[in-house]
Amino acid sequence: MGSTILPSRTEHAGIHSNALSTREAHITEIRLTLAALAFSGIASALLCKDLLARFVELIQRQASADATVQLIFIVVVGLLLFGNFVYVFARLARLKRLARHSRSPDHDIEKLHLQHAPSLSVLVPAYKEDPSVIWKTLLSAALLDYPSKHVVLLIDNPPATASTEDQRLLDATRALPTQLQALLETLASRLMSELNSFVVRSKTGRLYVDAELHNIASLYDACADWLNQQAKHFNVRNHEDRWFIDNILRSPSQLHRRRASELRELAEEPRAQQGSISLELEYRRLSSLFRAELTSFERKKYVNISHEANKAMNLNSYLGLMGRCIREIRKEDGVHILMTVPSEAERVLPDADYVITLDADSLLKTDYALRLVTLMEEPGNESLAVAQTPYSAFPDAPNKLERTAGATTDIQYLVHQGFTYCNATFWVGANALLRKKALEEICIVGEERGYEVRRFIQDRTVIEDTESTVDLVLHGWSLFNYPERLAYSATPPDFGSLLIQRRRWANGGLIILPKLLRYLTKPKVKHRAGHAVMGIHYLTSLATVNIGILLLLTLPVEEPMRTHWLPLAALPYFALYARDLRQEGYHLSDFFQ
Repeated sequence: MGSTILPSRTEHAGIHSNALSTREAHITEIRLTLAALAFSGIASALLCKDLLARFVELIQRQASADATVQLIFIVVVGLLLFGNFVYVFARLARLKRLARHSRSPDHDIEKLHLQHAPSLSVLVPAYKEDPSVIWKTLLSAALLDYPSKHVVLLIDNPPATASTEDQRLLDATRALPTQLQALLETLASRLMSELNSFVVRSKTGRLYVDAELHNIASLYDACADWLNQQAKHFNVRNHEDRWFIDNILRSPSQLHRRRASELRELAEEPRAQQGSISLELEYRRLSSLFRAELTSFERKKYVNISHEANKAMNLNSYLGLMGRCIREIRKEDGVHILMTVPSEAERVLPDADYVITLDADSLLKTDYALRLVTLMEEPGNESLAVAQTPYSAFPDAPNKLERTAGATTDIQYLVHQGFTYCNATFWVGANALLRKKALEEICIVGEERGYEVRRFIQDRTVIEDTESTVDLVLHGWSLFNYPERLAYSATPPDFGSLLIQRRRWANGGLIILPKLLRYLTKPKVKHRAGHAVMGIHYLTSLATVNIGILLLLTLPVEEPMRTHWLPLAALPYFALYARDLRQEGYHLSDFFQ
């Protein structure tokens, strides 16, 4: 019955005007970045001239000790400047992407509700997480605007608890999927019943468009009321809760309310104007808004499933069972899980065309799946294995350390957007949409405690997503960062947590580096330059920058080795970094922190 509601002329003009002003702003930033790049390039060239001249002079004087120090100084400065240039190039690339990015209208991506949409599973690995944190993540996944979704909580808490507190935590975690399913069920059943009634009416020919529009509007109002009710009774404890209420509950509620108003206005229009809406699309979309199957899985209950203590193997254990019929059997050494035929199965784990891996402290905006699956299904994107929006930090952190850590997270989001322009995207594991077929292609069969295990995601390091990126690229797959902020994740709230996180990132990158180098030495490598420059920097920067800064502070650099070109070469990088932070909503003081 045609497309969904089109924006009014006033709205359309406003959208067009905003797009033009935004594009002009991006062009201005591109010119600024090019100017900074030129300035930094000239200063770096003059810096190299000074440092190399001093090095040659020391060699000629046979001052080997000073020459060695000078050589180390040159290498360190070179690595730091290389990182500066990568940032500026990534900024330029990101701005070029944004200048040509056009957001797909809602009524275009919502057409997926009328098609046979690809199946989707959202996997939420959790290890001893606060149940209130998991609850928010599961609800954000269940409320994704997508035709059908299966949300699975992968509980990794030990089933044999060591204390009463551990048992309480485990019991509370196990209860979450059932509680949320019950919370959604009443409204989901009503909306599905309305769809079935509409189908019957449309087949019998008893269809009055204006009456249907008023009915659909009342259903959108019911959805808005439900979301507002949840927001009203939600206990706000921190800035993450506030973001959850505003973006997962209140913002969709406002959109539903606005849509209801538009539908009522349309119901009063002549029939020719009413033909601009698809009633079936509206009913089908409504029927899926609160419909989700929520379940859980505990791999550590079973002897013959991997017990490796990491997130990757938690995900791998479930991925290896998707699409299988299973049942439990008790043996002398404990409970085993067996694959069986449907007639003998205790449980069927549904397979999926796409999988979203979602950390238990991460949240997705409601259009995340719809936008990314639509992108993945576009002709020409068949080799796209991963689509994502690298996560951002929750805004308005209460303390300086968390705010500063969040600032680096938000800067990384910007850098990753530039990586995609250079065909050097890295999978960011806190949230990502994965093509299941691609995961199966990089799967490796191994053994653990005498049992077969399948590794779709590598677990040699704790940055398993980064190593799996190299595996996917090796098999001819590509990755993509969608240029919008659709996912948010928690930032370490204290120095100890932050230290642990950044240390494992740095160590993991160095371990993975040889695999990337082997890939780059292969013949006929696609996008070799992007992977070489951006990839090597991404894997080594955390280690080299920190080591380099320490060396600069400790090297006995003589006065003749010092040059005013060094701060001038670095100045554009710091200026653009500070500018980006300001544009992301941070204060200038956050830059210095």
